[in-house]
Amino acid sequence: MLFKFRVLFSLIAISFALYALFSEQTPDIIYTCMFLALSMMMHMMGLSEIKANRKPAGWLYFSTAVFLGFVMTYSLF
Repeated sequence: MLFKFRVLFSLIAISFALYALFSEQTPDIIYTCMFLALSMMMHMMGLSEIKANRKPAGWLYFSTAVFLGFVMTYSLF
């Protein structure tokens, strides 16, 4: 189940990134949604790593998700 969510969030992030790449004028909400999808993907990866008893890698993914959440919030304002 976590793998399916990880694939879903990565596909969402890739679609927003491709839209931002090919559009002429990209609104800021596209970057925010892309960072949200990347943050959720890192969160799912952290959960799967902790579930597989690889705690240091899991906490690294969680800290990356928090950093992406900060960048997402910062890009809104």
